[in-house]
Amino acid sequence: MQTDIIIIGAGVIGLSTAYHLARQNNKQRIVILEKEKFHGAGSTAQCTGGIRHQFTNQVNIQLTKISYPYFLRFAADMQYPIYFRQRGYLFVTARESRWQELQNMQEQLNRLDVPSQLLTPEEINTVYPFVLTGDLLGGSFCHLDAYADPYGVMEGYYRQCRKLGVQVLCNTEVTGINVQNNRVTGVLYHQANQPTGPSTEQNIINAPMVINAAGPHLHLLARMAGLELPASPYRRQVYVCAPMPAISASIPLIVDLDTGFYVHAEKNGILLLGGTDRDNAPGLEPLVDRSQLPDFIEAATGRVPALEDAQITRIYTGIRSLTPDGLGILGETEVSGFYCAGGFGGNGFMHAPAIGLITSCLVLGEQPPLDPTPLSPNRFNNAPVAEKALF
Repeated sequence: MQTDIIIIGAGVIGLSTAYHLARQNNKQRIVILEKEKFHGAGSTAQCTGGIRHQFTNQVNIQLTKISYPYFLRFAADMQYPIYFRQRGYLFVTARESRWQELQNMQEQLNRLDVPSQLLTPEEINTVYPFVLTGDLLGGSFCHLDAYADPYGVMEGYYRQCRKLGVQVLCNTEVTGINVQNNRVTGVLYHQANQPTGPSTEQNIINAPMVINAAGPHLHLLARMAGLELPASPYRRQVYVCAPMPAISASIPLIVDLDTGFYVHAEKNGILLLGGTDRDNAPGLEPLVDRSQLPDFIEAATGRVPALEDAQITRIYTGIRSLTPDGLGILGETEVSGFYCAGGFGGNGFMHAPAIGLITSCLVLGEQPPLDPTPLSPNRFNNAPVAEKALF
């Protein structure tokens, strides 16, 4: 089989990339390969849907600024609802070093024309009385920060991709990347509904361009092309709780930067809690680790005492790919024609419109809306400015 572009991964980044490629050049033959049974069944399915401008690294802020208008227009343009809700993000801290980071972040947001503000503990307590503020130095709030439905965004992209002629093959696992003279020439793959044997092991699709959008498997696919990327998959547990009278469904996503704890309210009042497991050991299995529950409860009730009465209805685990500097990996690798788009550490959903647009520009030789050099797969020999607003 011969095609023009292969995209590995039918999550929100892979689908966004295919959509932008197909829109910019509808003569390109594009094939997406997805090892799961359905598109969006990997990391996108476990995403909580946050969209924020509040980052310490300018590149992340710019990625949000590029993506944000797409979310505002998504339901109309893509003809699929995403339940976009502009509720804001509130970051709080009791530590001097992080308080200084929040102040520096605010200055940068103001320079980039992002409306945001610093709040005193008293102001936080007035608006959100369920938050314990006695030890806080302050917080940072941006009312533009928002939520959207990850399934809706993924499905909207998928349906538009199909209309534009993109071929999506699920149950299709890439087993090798073909490289000749340091240039990618295609991939080997196996389809789950085919028997294993000599006649099926060497299924090949030839293409001069391959885009690795494999989410937490990003580093493994890169290794098939002879590359080592410093991106590792980490488990992330989410605690689903029943609605609580003390916590309104209209609250912003609240993050305690000191512990990583966050609380996010869905439109029906259901609470999504988590964020205290950033330093877990790497792993690809979405296993729930109940031994982490005591530390999580301590962090949660220490900032929101009302959660002592919370009813946890479900715990699930997602996997995210993290890099040493907290920035994603985007661009052409040392292997000509082999691109990577991943490692965004849980921010891939909110930045998917920008990531897809930038990747398509690079592949098609057009000018991207921002300089992607700080995200280059080849940047790690230097000392890039790390993202600090992580949880």
